[in-house]
Amino acid sequence: MKQSQITREGHIKQILEALLFSSSEALSLAKLREIIQHHYPLSSRQLQQLIEELQAEYRIQGRSFQIEEIAHGFLLRTTEEMAPFVELLHQDRRGEKLSKAGMEVLAIIGFRSPITKSEIEAIRGVDCSGSLSSLLERGLIESIGRKEVVGRPLLYGVTKKFLSHFGLKDITQLNTALMQSAGEL
Repeated sequence: MKQSQITREGHIKQILEALLFSSSEALSLAKLREIIQHHYPLSSRQLQQLIEELQAEYRIQGRSFQIEEIAHGFLLRTTEEMAPFVELLHQDRRGEKLSKAGMEVLAIIGFRSPITKSEIEAIRGVDCSGSLSSLLERGLIESIGRKEVVGRPLLYGVTKKFLSHFGLKDITQLNTALMQSAGEL
């Protein structure tokens, strides 16, 4: 179909698909709007509506991918039904898995953020220096400031990469996700 035969909304949807397809990170509504604004002035609400229409179209068509809102943005991802096949494709490319200690520290930071190293160690009862270093290297946590107490220790919190990795829109969804996982066990 030629460009002239495509509606304005249809062309914006194509642009959205191209942007989401080519990005490995979640794109915020503001970033998408900023890019599209060069050719098509539209409000954030109009853009949100077009994204919702695309989401519905993909569901109706039974596509193997979907647009998910995670990490304060949108990302094109495969559906859960396709996960076993995608895992087989990438099984040799998987990096080193997090240790049990690393997962414990990550969970504490996820639920108690912002939190200091000494507060994490008080909960776990052991040193967490190695786990913190590993999580920082992987970009799952970051220093988000300093606590206003003597010594001004660093405060840690989770990153957008953490949210994206666990498929969360924002940190408030962590409890919901945990409860759903517990119900599946």
